Amino acid sequence: MTATGHEQALVETPGRDLLVRLGWRHFTAAELAAERGGERDSLLGGRLRAALLRLNEWMDDEQAERVIGRLRRSEGVGVVENRRVHEWLIYGMPFDTGGGSGPRTRSVRFFDFENPEGGRNEFVVTTQFPVRGGRDRIVADLVLFVNGIPLVVMEAKSPTVGPGWKSEAVEQLRRYQGLGPQYRDRGAPDLFRTNLLTVAHCGAKAAYGAVGAGEDAYAEWKAVEPLTDDEVRQRYGVEPTGQAQLIVGLLRPAMVLEVLRDFVLYEPQKGRLVKKLPRYQQYRAVRKAVARIRSGGRPEQRGGVIWHTQGSGKSLTAFWLATKLRRDPAFGNATILVVTDRRQLNRQIRDTFDRCGFPAPEIAESGRHLARLLTSGRGRTVMTTIQKFEDAVPEEERATATLDPSDEVIVMVDEAHRTQYGTLGAILSQALPRAALIGFTGTPIDSGFRRSTMKRFGSLIDRYSIEQAVEDGVTVEIGYEVRLPDLAVEGPRTLDQIFDAMFGEEPEEVQEQARRRYANKETVAEADRRIQTIALDIADHFKTRIRPNGFKGQVVAPGRRAALRYSGYLNDFGIAAYPIITVERGDGPEFDAAREVDEEQTIAAFQDPEGEPEILVVVDRLLTGFDAPVEQVLYLDHALREHSLLQAIARVNRRFRHLRDGVRTEKTYGLVVDYCGVSQNLEQALSSFASFEVKGAMLETEADPAAVIEPAVVRAESHFDGRDPADPANAALVFVGDGDHRKGFREDAFERFEADYRAFARLMDRFLPDPRALRYADRLARLKGIRAFVRAQYLRRDDAVDWADLGAKVRKLIDGRISAEVRELMAPVSILAGDFEERIAALPHDEARASVMEHALRAEISERLRENQAYYEKLSEKLARIIRELREQVIAAAEAVRRLGELRAEMRGEADAARARGLSPLAFSIFRLLVQQLPAAGAVGETAAEADPDADEARSRAAGKIAEVVGKYRKFVDWEANEEVRRRMRREIKRQLREDGYAEMHLTRLAVQVVEIARRQPDE
Repeated sequence: MTATGHEQALVETPGRDLLVRLGWRHFTAAELAAERGGERDSLLGGRLRAALLRLNEWMDDEQAERVIGRLRRSEGVGVVENRRVHEWLIYGMPFDTGGGSGPRTRSVRFFDFENPEGGRNEFVVTTQFPVRGGRDRIVADLVLFVNGIPLVVMEAKSPTVGPGWKSEAVEQLRRYQGLGPQYRDRGAPDLFRTNLLTVAHCGAKAAYGAVGAGEDAYAEWKAVEPLTDDEVRQRYGVEPTGQAQLIVGLLRPAMVLEVLRDFVLYEPQKGRLVKKLPRYQQYRAVRKAVARIRSGGRPEQRGGVIWHTQGSGKSLTAFWLATKLRRDPAFGNATILVVTDRRQLNRQIRDTFDRCGFPAPEIAESGRHLARLLTSGRGRTVMTTIQKFEDAVPEEERATATLDPSDEVIVMVDEAHRTQYGTLGAILSQALPRAALIGFTGTPIDSGFRRSTMKRFGSLIDRYSIEQAVEDGVTVEIGYEVRLPDLAVEGPRTLDQIFDAMFGEEPEEVQEQARRRYANKETVAEADRRIQTIALDIADHFKTRIRPNGFKGQVVAPGRRAALRYSGYLNDFGIAAYPIITVERGDGPEFDAAREVDEEQTIAAFQDPEGEPEILVVVDRLLTGFDAPVEQVLYLDHALREHSLLQAIARVNRRFRHLRDGVRTEKTYGLVVDYCGVSQNLEQALSSFASFEVKGAMLETEADPAAVIEPAVVRAESHFDGRDPADPANAALVFVGDGDHRKGFREDAFERFEADYRAFARLMDRFLPDPRALRYADRLARLKGIRAFVRAQYLRRDDAVDWADLGAKVRKLIDGRISAEVRELMAPVSILAGDFEERIAALPHDEARASVMEHALRAEISERLRENQAYYEKLSEKLARIIRELREQVIAAAEAVRRLGELRAEMRGEADAARARGLSPLAFSIFRLLVQQLPAAGAVGETAAEADPDADEARSRAAGKIAEVVGKYRKFVDWEANEEVRRRMRREIKRQLREDGYAEMHLTRLAVQVVEIARRQPDE
């Protein structure tokens, strides 16, 4: 999209200049045009040809052209095609040389990865890069080329766009890619066949994503390593925040090639291929781990712990670390051993490696097989469970035998906290005494000496905390509620009396055995009446708190029979609940309900927001290694402890956003509902994080929501400084120059209000339908009205109401509480609309009227500028003069309203004049050009003819004829880019002007201006 003034000055140009300082060379799109085969070609053929000859000494010019031709040809669409081309760019394109003295088949190199900035790679940045796709022509704001291949596309948005900048930029990038039926044939997907990543930026903020990604997948890059913040300031003269942070951190020339080669992953998900890029903490951890392993010395000096909170992508970090190590010549002969403690997790990692093309991962099928893999040559990638080490070495030899004494062994242990302290860990250490151990964990690390994870693996390599993950939007915060059921024995007799009646005649040892078997916590927990009571409470809670927003949940039962009872009762109470439990061979018919469940199909349907299961009931399965972002609530009736408890509650911390009933709904928090009193266990588990200064892991739900909501609403209302929130037009003036309409709109102040408003709205979503939260509904409605008014009148949002930040239950509540008057003012209205005057008159005072009229006129002039640039530029100057005098306090608000009304009347008169003359918008624009640029027909420069009453009629006829000429040539495909068509158009326009009596000296200038008007205006 062609950049606006603010966008170019505040975003695009600073971004380009910083890229140049980083080592990219700037060329204009016009300078690069000669290297392309037209606007439909996104490669810079000349530079690519030179790079191919530089990097492939065996290649000649004709072979280089064949390679370029093959790279230009598309054999697929979207991510599938991007993966095919990516494999060529990384591993080389197989190429048949056609014989000759050398090998017949060669591998074509496109980049020098080993020495990225050594002179054999060329890094180019350009702006406003036009590409033709289907029926539309796109213009990318910034494009980064390496050796003539476009790897990065950046979409800039003006900071004045407001909080919606990211949505607009990402949607623009999706249109450019032709994603979605609404953009079919409207994009230029060829530009993205070779793409590494795309960037959305607005100066103060920036986010990046992969081809095919939606807005949710775009993330900030919050690091500039290996530089420090001070080094960035000194070297590049910028603050390391926002788009500067992303550009310095992610788009340095060498960094782009490193990410391209070592940090891209394609993974099938739900029937489609997804491209994944690293987050900054994953890249940072991999780089640090490689440096640690390189450092040499004792095993504990080469190993260490990567502590990344659950849900932040540890498995991908392990994959990229293995990739990096395998490609590094220093580790070419190393054995990489990936160790887990569960077969399920082992399969997940293996499948991830296998799907993403990792070289030959070998699975240890048994202990003996593991021993053979570790003793029959190095350079392997081996995957095993920790338990196989027990059988890999005979028991009598464990104290002395080794499988590989070399230091060329790297062991990566997933979920390192679980098995690495006892016998299994000792066997591994004896079998691989010189191995570097890299431990991945996201759960508490024991502080005791004997079971210290750092003592076992080495010091901390990298930390990514729960707080950081929530702040980055990688995970959501987790709320905690306690809902303990009251238990009692019904009837006149006590439990002891019942026990005595049943077992009183039995010997003491039998009575003791009975007490152990039946009078225990497990038996009480599985009591039918207790489970029925809790299931009813769960059903009510789920229907009112979770289901309205389209999310799902899990119940953790104390035992298998309890799980069956929970699922049965929940289904009776109207919840689609399925048990996922282990069924053993000797289990009776009561387990038939579990036998009938197709687990794989049920789990897949649960992960789908549209799938039937609403709740899965489990005992210990699906509490780790299970990823279902749609899950928002965990109903806990099982006394889990330590890491098992924290891993279970992490099931609800994944981000999730989806469309429900046509409205976007976002999961802003997860929730744990405690029915068995695990708060003390939770406290103990969380205390294990203290050494890493991790805070905010859980937010306990207050008994009274007011304790949490009241401070949030006070913060949100504090922005209005005594103004009445019930009057949106008046309250909104706080965002217009400290309440003075004569000053400009304060985007920063509005963004601060929006942040506080969202925090308040999300708390309401969290607590409703608790009736104690209802007392805040009217205050939320008033703030919503102010926000909508500002977005409609000042920011001109198409979707001024924008319910995206509210859950369905809050939307329903608030929708009925916003007055009809405020809702009417929400929608933008054209200043040419018939009811505009009534709308303005309904505003409470002149300050509000002047402010709203200013923004409405400004938007209308901007929209109509391309219809008649000369005329509307003059109107724009008049508007600017009125506003300037207002701000200088030369005229009062009432006088400003009067003069703005006159300006509106003049604009309406212009529209009426076009209709009166029966001219199309294009013809009327040409008519205005003739009026403004020249006197009447036949004149050579004199002005007397302007008084001729027939002059305007003559101009009208001439304008109509010229519009017909333009219309004839605009039928040509891509006429704007076809110089021959434009030349013929100008020649015929001049002929028509000559026939209408216009002097020869003006014809060329007029013809050029008419073509420019035609280019700016849409087809009629």
